[in-house]
Order: sequence, then C-alpha cells, then structure tokens
Amino acid sequence: MQTEYGKLSWQEVRDADKDRVVILNVSATEDHGPHMPLDTDTVLGKAVANGVAAAIPEQVLVMPPIAYGFNEHHKDFPGVIWIQPETLIAFVTDVTKSLAHHGFRRILLLNSHGSNHPILDLSARKTVIETGIICVSASYWNLCSDRINEIRASETGGIAHAGEFEAAIYKYLHPDLVHLDKAECQNLHDPDSRFFNLDLARGGGKAMLMRWWSSVSADGTMGDPTVATEENGKAFLEAAIKETTELVMEIRKLPLLERQDHH
Repeated sequence: MQTEYGKLSWQEVRDADKDRVVILNVSATEDHGPHMPLDTDTVLGKAVANGVAAAIPEQVLVMPPIAYGFNEHHKDFPGVIWIQPETLIAFVTDVTKSLAHHGFRRILLLNSHGSNHPILDLSARKTVIETGIICVSASYWNLCSDRINEIRASETGGIAHAGEFEAAIYKYLHPDLVHLDKAECQNLHDPDSRFFNLDLARGGGKAMLMRWWSSVSADGTMGDPTVATEENGKAFLEAAIKETTELVMEIRKLPLLERQDHH
C-alpha cells in the first residue's frame, strides 16, 4: 500500500481513506556539532515517520517533510536556515488546511526539532479551530522518553542537541556521515538547577530560556555524543517508531466531536 502522499495521483487522493492519519514531519536545517550533518533533524524525523508507515501502512500517509524550522538562535553557526515563527505557523497551517480541504480528518504534526515544539502546538490548535478536524502535535522523543532512559549510556544532560540520542540514531542510519572522532562531550547539566536542565529524555526544562546557541555551545553540541553507538541508535529509533505508532493508532480512534456554540 502506498503511504507516501507525494506518490499518489489526484484520483488516489480523492479515493483515499480520509481517516488515515497524515503525518507531517517538521524539522530544521542547522548545526549539529562538527560530527553530524545539518540535516540531522530531517533525517531522524523522516525515519520515524517512515517507520510508522512500514508498521501500519493502511492507517497513515506520510507527507514530504518541512526541512526548515524556528532556529534563528543558531545562526551564528554557518549553514543554519531559519524561518520566523509567524511564517512557519502560517506555512504549516496552510498545509493542514489544504489537507482538510481534500477531506482528511486526522493529522499528526511530528516534530523533530526542539524549538519547533511551541510552533507546532499553535499550528495544531489553529488547524482545529479553523477546520474542525483532529490535528495533534508531538515531539517524537517525548513519546519514548522512558525507553530512552532505559537504553542510554550518557548521564543526565547527555541528550539535548547533537548528543547521544541523535548521534546514535544517525550513526545507525548512515554510519559514514557521523564522525565521532570529531565529537566532544558538551554536557551542561547543572545538578543544582531545579528549572533549567535541557535533557530531552529527563523532562527538559520546567522553565524555558533559549539563549543564543553560540553563547552556550562552543561547537554546536549540547550533550554527550561520545558514547553514541549504532546498537543504541537502533534501539532508540525502534522505541520512537513504536511509541509514535501507538499514538497514531490512538489518533485513529479519537471521535470527531461537534462544537456547541452556547451564545
């Protein structure tokens, strides 16, 4: 069964099951230290989405990813392409409203870049308000954080940006493109802080302060990529696919509810 939206003809879109969950990955093009490519977020997000499609092909369609995100705070590192938040919200909601126009009723905005999280939350909310369909946003690492912590080799703070988690998955997918000989541990975890630790698998920050990335990271890394292995990368990816698949199956079961205007 074809799961790539872009590979469908217009007749196939017309005749498709409109309760299949359409997955739109939104990522970024940005620095990931000297050891990883700029397209890390896109490659990992696509791998999760495609893994879900392989697991339950009759229940999903996968959109071409949006490879640019909200990351102007990274622009001191060459190669970063940044999109203003207002522009990205408008772009994403134009995509979701297009899908709703064609009759699709269930969309998952699958995030693979940290600073896109509030953008996609708002985009999903705007989609629901403006179309009445179901639109969910989720960052895939949040879905599988418990499993990540069972697998990981790094200490708290080792999984933030271009650290163990991302380096391991990318190394599993494309071992020739990850150069761990160039990686250094940049674990910035402060055990005395109650609110500002950014380890993605251990709750992240309870409060959010996003500084200029160059002021907190010497090489674009935050975390510990030095302990990344292909074996753990495979386990991380499988966990992300499993939990995202479970989310999609739950989205499929959600009822479409009618609003009640009580004016």
